[in-house]
Amino acid sequence: MKKDNFLLGLLTGLVLPFPVYGILWLIDTGLKKAGVWNGLQPHENLYLLSIALNFLLIRFFMVKWQMQKTGRGMLLISILMVVAFFLLFFKQY
Repeated sequence: MKKDNFLLGLLTGLVLPFPVYGILWLIDTGLKKAGVWNGLQPHENLYLLSIALNFLLIRFFMVKWQMQKTGRGMLLISILMVVAFFLLFFKQY
């Protein structure tokens, strides 16, 4: 994956949170069933944690691997996802 492409960053940033959410959900559910903890309440926390991994990868793309365009694409989609998260889950009535 040596291509430095803005669209590749957008696609990576959009697709990556889904498997991360699945893994976090399996861990959360497994620990709840084992009685180790009560789990993340509410499940919106899992959504936000799955998006947070993008920000760690942005650093690798932009600093370590010198892939500025890909990092910018991931940054844009990650910020949009965080904004959408807050607009959907934290409405003031």
